[in-house]
Amino acid sequence: MNSSLLLESVLQLSKASELPTPPNELDDIISIHVLRRLLAAIHFRDVRVLKHSRRVGLLAVGIGSRLGWEDMQLRLIEIAALLHDIGKLGVPDHILGKPGKLSPDEYEYIAGFNRVAVEILQCCQVNTDVVDIVAQSHGVNVDGTSTQDKPASLGARILAVADAYESLTSIQPYRPAFDTNKALRTLEEQAGKGFDRNVVAALERWLHSERASVLSDTDAENASIAANAPADHNAKMAATRFCHVFQYLHTLESLYDAFYMIDREQRIVMWNMGAVKMFGYSPGELIGQTWHRSIVSSTKAKPDPVDRCLEESIPVCHRLNLKDVDGNSQSFDVQTLPVTNDSGSVRAVMELICDGNESKRHRGQFRKLQMAATRDALTGAFNRGELEQRLTQAFQKWEKDPQIPYSVVFVDLDHFKAINDRLSHAVGDRVLIDVARLIQDELYSGEQVGRYGGEEFVILCPETPLEVAIERSERLRRSISSAEIAGRDDLRVTASFGVAQVEPGDTSESVTKRADQALYDAKNSGRNRTCYRVTEQWAESQKKNEAGEDAFIHQAEIVACVARGMLPMKLKGYVEDIHAKILSVKEEEISLQVGAPTLFRKWGKEDDKQPVRVRVEIHDIPAHEQKQGTRRLRLKTFTEPVGKPSSPEVFHKRANRVNESLRAYLIAD
Repeated sequence: MNSSLLLESVLQLSKASELPTPPNELDDIISIHVLRRLLAAIHFRDVRVLKHSRRVGLLAVGIGSRLGWEDMQLRLIEIAALLHDIGKLGVPDHILGKPGKLSPDEYEYIAGFNRVAVEILQCCQVNTDVVDIVAQSHGVNVDGTSTQDKPASLGARILAVADAYESLTSIQPYRPAFDTNKALRTLEEQAGKGFDRNVVAALERWLHSERASVLSDTDAENASIAANAPADHNAKMAATRFCHVFQYLHTLESLYDAFYMIDREQRIVMWNMGAVKMFGYSPGELIGQTWHRSIVSSTKAKPDPVDRCLEESIPVCHRLNLKDVDGNSQSFDVQTLPVTNDSGSVRAVMELICDGNESKRHRGQFRKLQMAATRDALTGAFNRGELEQRLTQAFQKWEKDPQIPYSVVFVDLDHFKAINDRLSHAVGDRVLIDVARLIQDELYSGEQVGRYGGEEFVILCPETPLEVAIERSERLRRSISSAEIAGRDDLRVTASFGVAQVEPGDTSESVTKRADQALYDAKNSGRNRTCYRVTEQWAESQKKNEAGEDAFIHQAEIVACVARGMLPMKLKGYVEDIHAKILSVKEEEISLQVGAPTLFRKWGKEDDKQPVRVRVEIHDIPAHEQKQGTRRLRLKTFTEPVGKPSSPEVFHKRANRVNESLRAYLIAD
């Protein structure tokens, strides 16, 4: 098919987003004209994909409702679910229906269509939150980076769980459908590694509610699917052409480093991920804006090839010189092509940019090699080289903003050699795998886990002060000690932990070394415990702080993924779970008490005998700081003891535990 006509179809879809529509609930999300065309194309390509997407939407909305999302957020996640698989419009049947594992090349081939899907949505000016959720659900951000480097939003994590559950409970070419319990068990086994365990728990709660009956309403499903079928022959032809559009854009993605489209009015209508990487501008910054050569080059060609192409309807080849981060100049080939309609009139211009000295082949193999280069082959955690790189990056980030500390945790399995000697190395390997999975399952605030060597792991805790890192280490230590590891009831595995926080005067290496020394302290003092180390200067400053009048006031901040109206209800559930009580509820503040005082108001050794009063101030987060697909609040907590703690240190440890439990319950950032 004529490639110019295919690109003209993209332009038409982009223009459809500007057509007037009656007021509707999707106005701020997606043009109803665009949505209908996309869903009709999916229906025409494979009605099973549309049915799957609809069910994923029901599941995602159900999960979101259990997490306290409001109507607008639920509409966003529903639209993202309906459109998350539009990349399949271009994927051949023999790959979609393959009754076996995809090869690295096939995986990368499909990933290319997912990138095209994101670029099409951006071209149609779909709500950026929807685009981000769709992109991240496929493991990439809109700038082309991996979600391993930038954690996915809660919306994307919801969509990933909903998508996986629907796939597990449906018949696949390579296996029968799972029942609900088996599907949930599968997700729970991957929780913390592939899926957010809090989202999986929310899915399970929703599936056991009456509202989950919508999944079995076949009449509603059939009516919804029929409503999105192409209405006539012209609609079917448009859907056919759209499948070809995806295949053509996928070809461009494979061959060129970057491309973008400019319409007749010299407005930018498409800006692909390669262009984001090459020039640093996001589609949100440029789509709809007036084209100017200075966007891509500091030197202006006369005349601009775009102007010449629009006026003369001829392709133009030229060169583009760019400088990399080191100041080295690099030259690229640029092809400027006219986009014409059936009558031959120029409707737009496409510029294709490539480095003629670099091949684009074997990207799938590169992905496989990249994973092998950064991951520990046995446990799937980061290997030592990747871990050290991330520790360096965390230190560099702290140097730019010293107000936000990070902590490092060393973990060493106790008496691991005895496990190998007594039960075999195969069991020892299973222990390492299970412990790595357990650590990843228990962490939820962006921590990064790496295998340092042998039976040692290191956990990098971004934006985490020492007290919080100690509490998390203790929680992990207890979890490991109580877990059944390697499927053996005759084996009890324990671990020792060493913790350190970055301090003024540190280097990246000194923080890691101090955590390692703290681990040595833990092993020398009996194992199965957590120790920490600080510098003398930091310890002295802490003593001065504790001696002040605020020694028994603990302040913290929690960014919670919960709507303002749902917060009292969420806190009510939290209070019921831990047997606390709400003292007062105001519009901007909630007070509660955790624990009960003893007869003489002295603190005991157990948490329930260490009562605290927590005042929670509620603050809205400005719209420009909100993350995609979520409504978040900034909660400032002020914790004071009820009764008489034995020391400020005991009080602050207790306050940290309370705040951590509250953070986990609210699924906070």
